[in-house]
Amino acid sequence: MGTGRGGLCRASRPHQHGRARRIPQAASRIQAAEADLSRPRAAQELQRQDPEDGAQPSHRAGRGEGRAVIAELAHHAGTIRFEKLSVAARERLLLCLLANLSVGVAGAKHVVVPEPAMSEGAYRLLSGRSAANARAAAFWNGAAMHARTQDDFHPVGNLHIGTVVIPALMAVADEAEMSGGDFLAALAAGYSVAVGLSRRFSPVTTPRGLRSTCLYAPFGAAVAVGVARSSPAQQLASAIALTTAVNAGTTQTWVDGSDEWQVHTALGAQNALLVNDLAAAGVRGAAHALDGPAGFYRAVVGQEVSFAEIAGDLDPSAAIEENVIKRYPVSGICQAVVLAAERAARQIDSANSVSRLRIEMNPFEMRYPGTLNRGPFHSFSDKLMSAAFCAASVVAHSGFRFEDFHSGAHAVRDRLTALAQVEESSLPLLSARVTIETAGGARIVGEVENSRDEVAIDWTSVDDWAAALWTEAGRTEREYAACRDAVRDLPESRCARLPV
Repeated sequence: MGTGRGGLCRASRPHQHGRARRIPQAASRIQAAEADLSRPRAAQELQRQDPEDGAQPSHRAGRGEGRAVIAELAHHAGTIRFEKLSVAARERLLLCLLANLSVGVAGAKHVVVPEPAMSEGAYRLLSGRSAANARAAAFWNGAAMHARTQDDFHPVGNLHIGTVVIPALMAVADEAEMSGGDFLAALAAGYSVAVGLSRRFSPVTTPRGLRSTCLYAPFGAAVAVGVARSSPAQQLASAIALTTAVNAGTTQTWVDGSDEWQVHTALGAQNALLVNDLAAAGVRGAAHALDGPAGFYRAVVGQEVSFAEIAGDLDPSAAIEENVIKRYPVSGICQAVVLAAERAARQIDSANSVSRLRIEMNPFEMRYPGTLNRGPFHSFSDKLMSAAFCAASVVAHSGFRFEDFHSGAHAVRDRLTALAQVEESSLPLLSARVTIETAGGARIVGEVENSRDEVAIDWTSVDDWAAALWTEAGRTEREYAACRDAVRDLPESRCARLPV
């Protein structure tokens, strides 16, 4: 694996230490299972109780039922091997890695946080440059990978995982020699833990304004870094516990059109290194930081949680297979809106003839903060979440144009945005229906059910999509090909330094 900048491994070197009102969501979980994300999930979810149903202090968690959740997570993470994943999960993980690196390269010019000062340091940046500090590199790469919001996401956990875990692991791979198989095992552990901790509880925490990417993905990143560094189980447990001191963030950013959303992922990646460095230095985290009577879950969902309650959601293969690779740089929820709008827009002669624009969505997704934004718009961040803006932009331009999300007024698009009606429907997650009515009396419908399958980016279709992202960033197709080949060869590679 010697092709491309940064593709050669170097000698190992030390790393731098540089119950509130019940919110029922069971139906949403069942819809998510039926959306099909994983076939056995519907039956599993039907047997579950909502996290807040009858939530009472249950002093069992971590005490009367075996080891603390954190200790169990540390043990679980250490058992994950890339070769033990399902075939579909192994392929998906490699695709997610390549997709996230590609959107990160393309996102470099859209980062709002300052890039670390250029140096001859060991830590690679997605801009093609390098930094001298591991945490600074992880922070900036975490922002870059999320800057187009085109990084992969989990639709039930409502979170972005790769954009938090991968930048942290890149820094680990830059500081010490690591095989590709070890890198992928750590990455899989990160996905497993982030999904396992969020899948059941995001439907409760999200409506409160807590952003799942901030709450849950940092645990996955902390675990991934600890696994990559071969941390002892007790040290890894402390790193997980210490994450509760630094994982926070809200979804108000999507409503106000502000910039915290990039900072969320940047901090998640940076802090994964920080908590592991602290744990390695002997800083101890609470054994019951997740499951205790004053721990994380009691604080955010009003209930103590035992490991048995989340164990079924930690299957690494299912967590990875369910993840969605985005074709478009808009919210995961609006992927289906864009696809449905494209289908409808192809059937009209002129956007000027549109007299009605109706968008139907899954109720849970429709109520996600920002989805009902109608303007005035302030930035990319409140546009990319808006179902009305996404549909109007597609119809106005007869297709998706990323530049429209970074431009000012546009008469036709703005008229359609004001005209658009967003309504809830019995559609499952990742689905949308767009209906256009024209002044001439025509009625056109575009519909998408399960945009994850509609997008279906795989090894036969990824090249055109990903190479375009690299060239948009001013990089060459040869550079993309080197990265793609390195990712495909990673399971057998002795070196995890990917050329970016």
